[in-house]
Amino acid sequence: MLGFVLAGLAWRLFLMGRYAGWEESDYGNLAMVRGVLDGGFRHYDMNHMPGYYALAAAALAVVGDAVVAARAVSLAGGLAALGLAVALADRVFGRSAALLAGLLLVFQPEFALYAASSLREPVYAAFVVGALAAALTDRALLAGALAGAAFLVRFDAALALAPLALVQAMPGGRPSPRRLLAFLAPLALAIAGWAAYTWWDHGTARFWSHSVQVNLETGLGAEASTPAGWVRDGLGVAAALAGPVLGRHLGWPAWAGAWLGLGLAALGAWGAAGRRFAALAGGLLGVWLGMGFVAQHEPGHNLYWKWLCPVVPALVPLAAAGLLAAAGALARRLPGARGRRAAAALVVVAAAGTLAGQLAETRRQVARSDAWYRPQLELARWIEDRVPEDVPLLVDNIPACWIDRRPHERAMTSWFDVPVPPGDADAFADWLDRARIGWVLWFREDWTQAPKVAPFLAGGGTWTHGRVRLVEVAREDGYGWILYRVDGPAWEGRTRAPPPRIGRGADP
Repeated sequence: MLGFVLAGLAWRLFLMGRYAGWEESDYGNLAMVRGVLDGGFRHYDMNHMPGYYALAAAALAVVGDAVVAARAVSLAGGLAALGLAVALADRVFGRSAALLAGLLLVFQPEFALYAASSLREPVYAAFVVGALAAALTDRALLAGALAGAAFLVRFDAALALAPLALVQAMPGGRPSPRRLLAFLAPLALAIAGWAAYTWWDHGTARFWSHSVQVNLETGLGAEASTPAGWVRDGLGVAAALAGPVLGRHLGWPAWAGAWLGLGLAALGAWGAAGRRFAALAGGLLGVWLGMGFVAQHEPGHNLYWKWLCPVVPALVPLAAAGLLAAAGALARRLPGARGRRAAAALVVVAAAGTLAGQLAETRRQVARSDAWYRPQLELARWIEDRVPEDVPLLVDNIPACWIDRRPHERAMTSWFDVPVPPGDADAFADWLDRARIGWVLWFREDWTQAPKVAPFLAGGGTWTHGRVRLVEVAREDGYGWILYRVDGPAWEGRTRAPPPRIGRGADP
């Protein structure tokens, strides 16, 4: 186990220097971690739960750097999940399965990349695998406490861990209310405590409402014309996730092994321990597919990659066990040494094919982050280095979150907070002048509100309205953003920073 943890550490540290993040959340988490510490651990965002942010804020209080703190907590969670998963595979499925599972877990794309960033999913994975470890040793109360901790990182843990709670409450095939209560009581306490907090701090006990609503409104299901069409579309998304999406991200040989291992474990091939493993993996996988069915984002959406991360350490050991079971069946069908050689070849080819697929997907995600998110990070660093702190900015997403990772005196306005009617060019230009905005970062994506507030900036170049002129100085067309310098009476005679050398822009 230790060898795989060390290999996982080395690979994740290697990725950390090359991966620019999954999306805005990596950088938004830095700002939220700083906010939790600055708020004395009393205020948490309702949509993101408190667990990861409290741990990272405690680390920030020690190390003084939000990037180091957030990444260290994600890394620790990912390595804990990896080590526990390999140890449990050894306990339940045997040493060969543990060795194969460890190899695949070191390099699985989401499991590795997100532990090399500042996302909360690796910490969630550590808690859910920890709950399984406690359940396998019949410590129901500890399993429930770890389930409660998992809930405080991601609220879908309440659904994902329900099958494990039920299976561990039937040790001999007969239900034990005492064991079920021991598991559910700490989880219920965590749910009730968080609901009470959100009622006190956010005015509602329905802590799930906004997050669910946003995913429903932004998914393809919002376009369905009939209930039957909505169900059909949801089944289509779930089927795509269970098939090509899971196959590409897990590796096709491991994908086949996972479904085989899940089925064999549920049928009792590895006894009560195997059923508990299957209960956790099935619950996590079911919630992942259920989110696809309900939210109905396009199957290639990267939200599904992030949601897949905690499924991996529960599913990959089953994949390893399934592949070895298939190899064993092949060995039994062929005589003597021929069968053993065929079985070994099957395992080697499956492992090599899985690793090749995993590394290809890792390269794809690293290249995507480098093209879409690193330019925004470079822009944020340019703002910190070259734009005076007394220059107000209309800036959002990664640049704003990166700047907010530490205390500063900058005045930054989000597109969500621009106090003008959507599409009103006169009001927008007047506000820029009154607020003395020096730089405007416009985004193409509708959810940023920039296209709604200022659709007239979509073309880039120079935009003049009244006394204000906006000049494009940098842009990146993959993700879709344009940086404008604001010229107008409010800025006459002031020293202006030269434009950044990022993307394609007009001459200053």
